[in-house]
Amino acid sequence: MRSKLWGLLPLLVLAATIVLTVTACGGNHPEGRAALPSPPSPAAERGALALPLNTSEPSADESALEEIEAEARKLLADELNEDEGDFKLNSSEKVGWSDASLGCPQEGYFYAQVITPGYKLVFNLEDMPYTVHTNTDGSLMVVCRDGQ
Repeated sequence: MRSKLWGLLPLLVLAATIVLTVTACGGNHPEGRAALPSPPSPAAERGALALPLNTSEPSADESALEEIEAEARKLLADELNEDEGDFKLNSSEKVGWSDASLGCPQEGYFYAQVITPGYKLVFNLEDMPYTVHTNTDGSLMVVCRDGQ
């Protein structure tokens, strides 16, 4: 009986290999086939340029930065007793603050030691620079002094 099984073993291994190969490659199932490239559109055949749609809308990042900028103006105006409209944005940049102090640690406070993404906004008022540091969504803002 054992010799008959040894004789069938190569045939069983071959059958299992074929079944596994067909299953792994997808066989005739449509989901297993490679995607075929779509034919070019008539505009592409004529050499027309593909232009992005709706380019006039600001991105979500730009909209959020505009809101953060407006809030930073309000913060400066309140702290310095000035009119919001007098502050002119000189520069803004996306930054990764080294900790939760947003780059402006205050003595006596402890801050989470994590990279905190945010913005550095520099405003001018009568040729004097004023810097505001924020987190990404603007929920935390600090007016930095002493050249920070």
